[in-house]
Amino acid sequence: MLLLFLLGVGTSRCLHDETQKSVSLLSPPFSRIPPDVRSSPLTLPGSLQPQPLRIQTYYIRDPVANGAWDPEGDEMRGVPRALAAVREATQRIRGILAVQGPLLLSRDPTQYCHAVWGDPDTPNYHRCSLLNPGYKGESCLGAKVPDAHLRGYALWPDQGPPQQVQSDGPGVQNADFLLYVRVAHTSKCHQEPSVIAYAACCQLDSEDRPLAGTIVYCTRHLTSTSLSHSDVVMATLHELLHVLGFSGQLFKKWQDCSSGLSVRENCSTRQQVTRRDKWGQLLLATPAVSHGLTKHLGVLGVSLGVPLEEEQGPSSSHWEARLLQGSIMSATFDGARRTRLDPITLAAFEDSGWYQVNQSAAEELLWGRGAGLEFGLVTTCGTSSSDFFCTGSGLGCHYLHLDKGSCSSDPTLEGCRMYKPLANGSECWKKENGLPAGVENPHGEIYHAQSRCFLANLTMQLLPGDKTSRPSQIPHFKEAELTGRCYLHRCTQTGTYEVQVEGSPWVPCLPGKAIQIPGYHGLLYCPQGRLCLTNEVAGAATTPSMNLSTQDLLFQLSLGLSGPPGHSLRKEQREELAEVVLQALVNRAGTDRCYFHSPSITTRLVFTVHVWESPGCTGPPAANLCRFLTLTVQEKPLEVYHGEASFTTEYIKLLVTVDPNSSETHLSLLVGLCLLLLILASALGIAAYQKRATLPVGPSTPYQIHGSRGPAGRVMEA
Repeated sequence: MLLLFLLGVGTSRCLHDETQKSVSLLSPPFSRIPPDVRSSPLTLPGSLQPQPLRIQTYYIRDPVANGAWDPEGDEMRGVPRALAAVREATQRIRGILAVQGPLLLSRDPTQYCHAVWGDPDTPNYHRCSLLNPGYKGESCLGAKVPDAHLRGYALWPDQGPPQQVQSDGPGVQNADFLLYVRVAHTSKCHQEPSVIAYAACCQLDSEDRPLAGTIVYCTRHLTSTSLSHSDVVMATLHELLHVLGFSGQLFKKWQDCSSGLSVRENCSTRQQVTRRDKWGQLLLATPAVSHGLTKHLGVLGVSLGVPLEEEQGPSSSHWEARLLQGSIMSATFDGARRTRLDPITLAAFEDSGWYQVNQSAAEELLWGRGAGLEFGLVTTCGTSSSDFFCTGSGLGCHYLHLDKGSCSSDPTLEGCRMYKPLANGSECWKKENGLPAGVENPHGEIYHAQSRCFLANLTMQLLPGDKTSRPSQIPHFKEAELTGRCYLHRCTQTGTYEVQVEGSPWVPCLPGKAIQIPGYHGLLYCPQGRLCLTNEVAGAATTPSMNLSTQDLLFQLSLGLSGPPGHSLRKEQREELAEVVLQALVNRAGTDRCYFHSPSITTRLVFTVHVWESPGCTGPPAANLCRFLTLTVQEKPLEVYHGEASFTTEYIKLLVTVDPNSSETHLSLLVGLCLLLLILASALGIAAYQKRATLPVGPSTPYQIHGSRGPAGRVMEA
């Protein structure tokens, strides 16, 4: 797939389907991979329990024209950035999708074999009789596959045993998917300058599950500063989801496993994955996907399919932009802050039959939420039936309120219009977009990390006709009077917030109402159902960041709980309690739930959750968040209720895994941070113990560092 990077510019062409069509999908030449190849030390023999998806990544260097290697070229300068993005994207996927068993890849007989025996009466009928002298091995979208990952091949005489030309490679242990990575300036990159990367799946297993694929990064984007690290990670995640199964070429191979993943022999190819409605729109119509859409639109009880984008033809691999704007699997990419790994996309992987999906990792999609059955239709988007769409060509706010926007359309919207971020300086959350000091600011705008876009006509000058004699509701406004302006906001509780204009006090902003600001003429409209959707604490996102590269770290919080004596919980009850503890932790953090992944509780009542900054999180760095939680829970333990039982945290432990490529400087900083945390946590622990003699607080555990460095080579595992 060619992922398009569009920040306030027109829609470019997306080429995933024609890219995937150019690649031959290989499957094993027999029904099952031999047990000795599929076995894994991470899976007990005979175990049918799904395990986190293990993706092994290999960077494949491209030779230059004269066949030599160019370690100083543009490609090499972009490699560290690509591999960092791949590591982060694959880490997220491991916590979301689960499968069974590893692999060894097949060779394409049409490549290594020039002719086969054609006499059906001979014992070696249809086996390779003549080798292709030009065969140089297998490749996957231009990436050379190492022989160690491949099965062998043989030459067969007219009769008798074969002559082994190449024996089986050792394969890749403890892996469920092989991802090859290239960084190059290919012809596709040259023809489509806005393309960040493109990818394709190359091999399937005996049950048609994807086994291997390649991502090609276009060099120019990795060697420039136009993309943030989060942008590259989210682009990588999009490509990875394509090669793992979200592809028009793979929909027809999806499995129907009515008994679940644990009983694979009951699976069969789904009879219907896509269908067309009465208007001819192509729909993805599998059960979990349809339920996810009805839940999102607030129309439960209705059977719906999810429309697919068909701008480039009938074989589509993206959601319809009018309906699922901002989804990770929409056809255009507007940056990590505006993109979500949404529940409907994860439901698609559940319906594929290849994976068990952790839906708690989904990020809520705001676009169209609760908008009803007719949302996103071409016939209704221009009738003011939903404030997600706009009419005319004025200036307003992008629906996430992070950016100013212009009311416009593109080919994927098919005539519908929405406020799209402006090309330059639209981000309210970037301080550098504000006016220089000393320059007149008649509208009182403030650009800050906690600023958001509001429809307003505020000015220090009196408006004609004095339109602000009293606050009014938005229907009293004329659209021409309003434009998008950037002002500070802070959440007071879920769904409510205050705003501040330059020189003004904080003013309560009642969702759905228009308010006046002291010292200004005009009105400011407070959007409903768009801001402060979680329990955010004012100022939480302005915590000073650490001098530590958090992209090198993976965090894990563990909390020990104490409950009523002799109280035991079934698996379902532990899952419910894990959600209760997670919500209490999110409330204590005062930030978005998007930081927290894969919560669980053991039979010994140890709650564990992984913490990292998902693309789209707008709060503090994950390291700051973990530091805050470690100290505050030590000082004031959490108390939660499940049923009639009360549970209290006895201790909290923080585990930090250091990326193998972290620098020595980062490790030194981390050790210093460990010592500081140990001193602070110990002091707070003693104070809390003295304060709560009846409730002991366990000792804190400092950062525990686990890391290793791997060997360098032409093929590097990321």
